[in-house]
Amino acid sequence: MAEGFVVSRSLARWQQILLGVAVLMGLGVGGFTLFAVGNHQWLWADTFHIHAGFRQIQGVEVGTGVRVLGRDAGEVEKVELPAQPSGEVLLWLRLDGRVRHLVRADARAQIVSEGMVGGKVIEIDPGSDAAPPVQENALIASQSSVELTDVLGELGGTLKGIHNGEGSVGKLVKEDEAYQELLGLIRTSRGTMNSIKQDADALKGLPVVRSYVQDAYQTLVRPDCERNRRWFTEAELFEPGHAVLTAQGRQRLDELAPWILGLSHQGSEVVAAAYAQPGTNPDTARALTQKQSEAVCQYLKDHYGIHKLGWVSRRKVTALGLGTDPPPVPVAEKLPGVEVLVFVPQGS
Repeated sequence: MAEGFVVSRSLARWQQILLGVAVLMGLGVGGFTLFAVGNHQWLWADTFHIHAGFRQIQGVEVGTGVRVLGRDAGEVEKVELPAQPSGEVLLWLRLDGRVRHLVRADARAQIVSEGMVGGKVIEIDPGSDAAPPVQENALIASQSSVELTDVLGELGGTLKGIHNGEGSVGKLVKEDEAYQELLGLIRTSRGTMNSIKQDADALKGLPVVRSYVQDAYQTLVRPDCERNRRWFTEAELFEPGHAVLTAQGRQRLDELAPWILGLSHQGSEVVAAAYAQPGTNPDTARALTQKQSEAVCQYLKDHYGIHKLGWVSRRKVTALGLGTDPPPVPVAEKLPGVEVLVFVPQGS
């Protein structure tokens, strides 16, 4: 027993050193995690407080996010019920101090939905430039939100009126004569509309006009950014005329991913633009190239997270199908093909 005890004591020194290192590392990781979570929850950052009153706060609770100009800027800190049924529910909001200079005394708060079935968020309209900055714990104005149930209720009433023959639309449904007159008007105007469409398509095809009517060109021409570019022929990524990546295509994108990730600068943007063979049917070409560019972006996002710049920060990844339109910046490569660009703000 004595010898065994001596052996245990001889190992205790390096075991204690390793244990101490492990404990320090654990404390460091735990502290960093606590700081990161706390900062995201606005615990340690410079903050200020305001509040707003609402008649209804359906879907809002403590911790609900607050946005200023579309940016995450705080959360609901407290929900205070009214003293009387006719009163308003007060939402006490804690905001990031970095937006203090933006929120003015005439700011307005509104409860909005994130998507059709998404959660609620408080959106703050900062107010006017002429108004003074909002004071600590100030009460700001609020505006009512349009709820889906209210819209559906109004729609139901409208449809009931149409069914009963009320209003112009109701008469069209119930009176055959009015319906036939409408059909005649539609037939007469159809030729005119087709002619207008053809003229508009021809106008958009003019080089002088095209750059003004196609927003895609503004995405691809960035004079204020460094332009990094890679090109792939359609055959390198897809079967001709299809938008499903081949095994070779996936391999080429696997090889491309490190290059994109190496350009992960704040404010950078990734664009995949696909071009069809000139002379192809314009509608078919636009649909195909859009699907091809989306396939490239989705693969790179799913497998390599090219849209992520950190734990929280994200950058924009855009898929553009240009159809038979030529690249805004002339290329030496042969069409059809896919152009992958990374735009980095100058000075990044």
